[in-house]
This record gives sequence, structure tokens and C-alpha cells, in this order.
Amino acid sequence: MRKLGNQRGATLIEIMVSILVMAIGLLGLASLQVNAMKFQKTASQRSEATQAAYDLGERMRSNWVMGTNPANIAADRTANEAKYTFNDEYLVSSSASHTPPNNCKTATCSTVQIAANDVQEWLRSLQRRLIGGTGVIVPVPGGVGSTFDVTVMWREPSFVDVDATCPAVAKAPAGVRCFNLRFSI
Repeated sequence: MRKLGNQRGATLIEIMVSILVMAIGLLGLASLQVNAMKFQKTASQRSEATQAAYDLGERMRSNWVMGTNPANIAADRTANEAKYTFNDEYLVSSSASHTPPNNCKTATCSTVQIAANDVQEWLRSLQRRLIGGTGVIVPVPGGVGSTFDVTVMWREPSFVDVDATCPAVAKAPAGVRCFNLRFSI
């Protein structure tokens, strides 16, 4: 019969290695869970940005006035585009208090007043829905009909670069994400 004295501690080493392997696996699972939560927040912010951009597009379409005189089409288009243009810098717009200037819910408003309310309500909505949320609305020169670029901007904590898709007029700092939507009315 063999002596068991030479094999003392071998089982203990096997158990310690097993615990080490299991600890590394658990750390990997924890990291996976943290990343899943981070990506869920990013996806939620992008979904909110998409919904907000489409919301503004529908507001603009519902308040678009074109006259019936073909000679005035260019003037009507310019007037409509001017109503909805908003291109403040990110740092100014994201910290501003956006209050609708007119009470169009109970009073009769012109299309210009409705547009001013639409823009301010949209910007206020972005501030509520997104971290550091704001937006830019600019007409696209030479577009067919009236074409707009709508950009929704927000801060994304895990993003540290400058987003190349942000419009230059916004002067968005590092850490700000942009969602761009171009639509025609």
C-alpha cells in the first residue's frame, strides 16, 4: 500500500484553482450585466431622440401654410422656413429655460405664434426626455419643396469624443451625441 503523506494539499490546491476560475467567471458576468444596463440606457436615449425628431416634423407639417397663388410659392416657403429655424449653440440652448411665448391652448394664435410655441415646447421636451437634451432646426438650401435638417443632441456619459454628425452651428462639445433627420414638407 502507498503512503498518503506525499499527496497532502493537492485537493486544497484544486479547490483554490476552481474558486479562482469561478470568481473570474462571476466577474465576467457582472461586467456583462453592467454593459447591458449601459447599452440599454444608450438605446433608450436614441429612441427618445428619434421620437422627438419625428414629433417636430409632424408639428411642422400641421402648421405649414402655402398660398394658392403660384407667384407667391417662393415667398410662402421662405416665410414658413423662417418660422421653424432654430440654431443656437449647444451650451446656450441646453441650459436655457424654454418657455412657449404664447398661450395657444386657450387663445387664437397665428401660424408664426404656433411655430414659436412648437419650437419652444419641443426644446423643453428634449430637456425633460434626454440628458442635456436640445436641438437644432435648419432649412436645407436648394431642397425640393421645404427641406429641413433636424438634429437632436444629448449628453451620453459613456461617450467622450466629439460626434462628427453634430452640425457645426451647434458647437457641440465632447460627450454630446447627435441624431440627424432630414425631411421635406
